[in-house]
Amino acid sequence: MPINGIKNYGYMFAELRRQLAAQGIDLATQDIHPPENSTMVIGLDVVDFFQTYQRQPKQLVYLLLNEPATYYPEVWKKENHTVFDRIFTYDYTLADGNKYIHHYFAIDLEGLPAFTSVSEEEFQRRKLCVLMAGMFQMTKPKAGSSSLLYTRYQTVKWFAHHHPEDFSLYSRGINPRLLQSFRGLGVLQQFLPAPLVNQVVDVVVKRRQRHFQAVGRGPVPPNDKILTFRNYRFAICYENTVLAGYISEKIFDCFAASCVPIYLGEAEIERFIPAQCFIDRRNFASDAQVYEFIKNMSYAAYMNHIEAIGDFVQGVEQAKFGSEANAKRIAVVMLADLAAVK
Repeated sequence: MPINGIKNYGYMFAELRRQLAAQGIDLATQDIHPPENSTMVIGLDVVDFFQTYQRQPKQLVYLLLNEPATYYPEVWKKENHTVFDRIFTYDYTLADGNKYIHHYFAIDLEGLPAFTSVSEEEFQRRKLCVLMAGMFQMTKPKAGSSSLLYTRYQTVKWFAHHHPEDFSLYSRGINPRLLQSFRGLGVLQQFLPAPLVNQVVDVVVKRRQRHFQAVGRGPVPPNDKILTFRNYRFAICYENTVLAGYISEKIFDCFAASCVPIYLGEAEIERFIPAQCFIDRRNFASDAQVYEFIKNMSYAAYMNHIEAIGDFVQGVEQAKFGSEANAKRIAVVMLADLAAVK
């Protein structure tokens, strides 16, 4: 059952604690078990503390890479990893089975409802397309950036301009600072009076707000995400960033609602999820092409995707992506290391 305020992957850490407890190991936060008094220390997206940390004899020190480098670039730099015994990561390009141990980006699949198909009557009743997100970037990122937040915003903008009747955005709200930021703002602030700069900013903010207001449907009530997805045929499913192995709960929420995701993110997504389970955004040159494709999709063609989703979620999904399976991948290594240092 989902718990308000707990990120989806947080369930894996709770499961890791349970599995270690079964072996007599109490995993807790540092206020309960100070690092200097612990047999094993785990850093979750933390590297700076450990660069000068004086470990105890036979103490094991691990790093769990979780949030993408888009947000915490220092955590992903290999020069900051030398102080750790092992690094656990979903990035399969780093995994070597020794220093870097692979696990999948864990999803709380047990909290999702069982798969149910889509009748033709339901297909006809459903609205066309939905996006649930609160993170956007209004300015084009620098060349080489892996962020997809600007691409997500461009899709919202296109639908707001061209087909707001066929698109719904659910969001808890957009950070006002994001609406106010644009290229050249710093230059204007250097050369123009503050009142004039504020007028320019107000114009930019109002224009951007119109995009969100045209398609905005407000926030989704707590624990109603899947029920809301179920009202739509398709969902915009762009990850926050492109990173090997970073396949978040977004696509699995769509599967749970029998809603076909329009996916953009993991470059080799078909290694993990069959291609028929989603629409690959990279196959289209524009949002206009995506719209024409989904708008004209027949029920028969739609069901090819739904049936593939049903086969997938009732197959190997849990053993690969579930919280228990991925906690076990980590716990097995930690327990073996603990046995070796005794």
